[in-house]
Amino acid sequence: MARRFTRTTEDFDCLVCGASVRGDGYTNHCPSCLWSRHVDVQPGDRAADCGGLMRPVAVEARTQDTVLTHACERCGHRRRNRVSEADDQRALLRLATEAANAAVAGGIDSAADRSARNAAHHAARNAAVGARGRRRRR
Repeated sequence: MARRFTRTTEDFDCLVCGASVRGDGYTNHCPSCLWSRHVDVQPGDRAADCGGLMRPVAVEARTQDTVLTHACERCGHRRRNRVSEADDQRALLRLATEAANAAVAGGIDSAADRSARNAAHHAARNAAVGARGRRRRR
């Protein structure tokens, strides 16, 4: 049976908000803005060729934990991941509110459009700042 998880400890600078993130081997998204990057086929293997940004699209509160769902902006791949204690609780609440409002208003697509515009704005702002010897980005 193939391994389904490979613990890979990496630090990275977020491509969306620019936060420096210290990885712990389980970190797969920015704890500030919750965005991720499509780098894995199986968690931690870094075998995905896509490399697209993964937009946070949903938050699910379960009995034992909370799960964040990401959708790749480039290829559409979806992945569910547990949230961390380090994740910004306001960002999680904001995402949950946006998803609920979009569902009531008639679709997730409008919320996805807003998120994509916000990501483009942040990426352009970070590009203007310039590369500062950044480590591998997620």
